[in-house]
Amino acid sequence: MIKKIIFFTTAFLCFNNIITKAQNLPTVDSSITYINGEGLFINVGKSDKTKFNLLTTVQSGFNTMSFDTANLHSKSNRLSLNLVRLSFTATGLKDKIAIGIVTDFTSTTPILEAWTSISVLKNKGKLFLGQRQTHTNNRLAMADERYWQVMGQTIAGKSNDGSAFGGLMQNFVGSTREGGVFLETSFNVNKWVVQPSVSVTTGEGQNFFNTQNNVGFKYGGRIDVLPFGNFIKRNAFIAQDIYREQKPKLAIGLAGSYNAKVSSPIGSENGVIAGIFNKAGEADFADYRKLVADLIFKYKGFAFVAEYVNATVAGKELYSNIAATQKLTAQGASAFYNIGSSLNIQSSYVAKNGWGVDGRFTSVTPEFIQQSSMVKKQNWYSIGLCKFVKYNAVKFGLNATLIDESTITSSTKRWLGNLAVQILL
Repeated sequence: MIKKIIFFTTAFLCFNNIITKAQNLPTVDSSITYINGEGLFINVGKSDKTKFNLLTTVQSGFNTMSFDTANLHSKSNRLSLNLVRLSFTATGLKDKIAIGIVTDFTSTTPILEAWTSISVLKNKGKLFLGQRQTHTNNRLAMADERYWQVMGQTIAGKSNDGSAFGGLMQNFVGSTREGGVFLETSFNVNKWVVQPSVSVTTGEGQNFFNTQNNVGFKYGGRIDVLPFGNFIKRNAFIAQDIYREQKPKLAIGLAGSYNAKVSSPIGSENGVIAGIFNKAGEADFADYRKLVADLIFKYKGFAFVAEYVNATVAGKELYSNIAATQKLTAQGASAFYNIGSSLNIQSSYVAKNGWGVDGRFTSVTPEFIQQSSMVKKQNWYSIGLCKFVKYNAVKFGLNATLIDESTITSSTKRWLGNLAVQILL
């Protein structure tokens, strides 16, 4: 009995000594955390708080299309990987510096984004250098594709493929990323949040590895006003209310850009346009201008988005023939550039169990109704059903879109359907 008492007493003293030493050890200053839908987070260091975020996106889908024009009818089906991406961001020195890279394994170029940033204006602003999503487009063009309301095929983030982006972006955005210098700020006016931003970019969209030959730059700016305060995370730039805002939230935005000497119809590529000349008979280009107004409202799973875009061209001493005898008019320029306007309205509701329904209507109007115009009169109608699992970690989406297009001589109807599954790790 005495031996047992001695044994248990000794064991208790040893265990207590181990616990006491463990309590006196330095606090662990690193952590690894996985957040559903946002990826893996690694925090290192107590002083400078270096953070790493790694997120993998895989979206596979099935697409079917029906095409009706005059007396012709055609159908096509496609099974594909819509998105295969790996994104990496790192911040250090208490969030004063950051880098970001997004790779895209389904595009013709492996790098979709690559940028560095530094905090400025007493940490109320960030200065970015590199290629990233620009703020001079409509609101939903600033959202990552993995948060898109309509799931479907895209090519390198460009909006002219499939129905995921909708008619507004197909006609007036092109690429959602641009290379250049960006300044973004945020400050409070009483309870209101005001977020101004400005940028100077190459004016040629996604052009990370290509030689950029045009002589002009794109100058743009945006201001967002949030009268009820900030949204949860980046919920102000996500079509659906996947985080279910518990208080009403509203954001109103205005943006504009002036793209000098644009050599592609939307200012998102290089060297596409031919047939415009200056007085000396040399190849020349017009300037592309775009104005944007948008708003988003969210509350307890309900979301409403409205966007308006107007695009025009400008330029002096431009001609449509090498002899410089035929002035290039705005009407003539519509055969080279996407000019006109578009209104996009969409709404959705996401229930507490993750099921969501949505609808979208887009009207596209050319500046000039003529056969040679790049922009055609279009109406887009989309409906969808989706299921979110663990916020946005897994998403199932089914949607259908009708595109009704008309010209002076013909009308065309296209039906597009998408079934897709997306996984974020």
